[in-house]
Amino acid sequence: VLLDTPVAAVRRTPDGWEVRTADRLIAADAVVLAVPAPHAARLLDPVSPGAAAELRTVEYASMALMTLAYRRADVSLPEGSGFLVPPVDGRTIKASTFASQKWGWIAEENPDLLVLRTSVGRHGEEKDLERDDSELIDVSRGDLRDAVGLTARPVAARVTRWHDGLPQYPVGHHARVARIRAHVGLLPGLAVCGAAYDGVGIPACIASAYAAVDQLRGDSSGAEELTAHPVQSLHGGAGE
Repeated sequence: VLLDTPVAAVRRTPDGWEVRTADRLIAADAVVLAVPAPHAARLLDPVSPGAAAELRTVEYASMALMTLAYRRADVSLPEGSGFLVPPVDGRTIKASTFASQKWGWIAEENPDLLVLRTSVGRHGEEKDLERDDSELIDVSRGDLRDAVGLTARPVAARVTRWHDGLPQYPVGHHARVARIRAHVGLLPGLAVCGAAYDGVGIPACIASAYAAVDQLRGDSSGAEELTAHPVQSLHGGAGE
């Protein structure tokens, strides 16, 4: 596992693939590109320009997540796992997740606390992300008060910003993904996966990764071939 190691290029070789970083060349039987669409496009340009062109059309939205922790005794929330906010409501937050009610392990870890999250930012609506962290927390608390009557003061709060974190799925996205995979499928030992293809949630991304590995196993004459060289995970700058 190589940390903070951006990949500069990938290329076909007579024996498979070569992955180039700033200071080394890594021989590989197979390569899975699990990076955001713009970075996948850059890496695919020399080997699959058709796939790269399709990937460049994927647009992204940025967002910020506000995580708020409350004393459970001070809070009474509606049943359910949270709510979405339609634009017509005119609120700044776009959604809220009642994390302690959605995931049991959070509630079990500290039964005296209740954790929830709010989110800000939509595709084409990034002005609110220019606010500083404290202002985003205050806005979230105000919208939560109006939406569910939550007036308690949180005992802890954190803002996490995701620049270009959410790929967008417009009409025609499914066909675009099919074209990308058709181009990539012409190159044995190469696969793509991640949020830009089959779903942005963690379960969808995991399923996408399994599908990519299944494809590579199908490309080889046996799973043993994929262990001929060390398997290395490279990630770091720009999500790679």
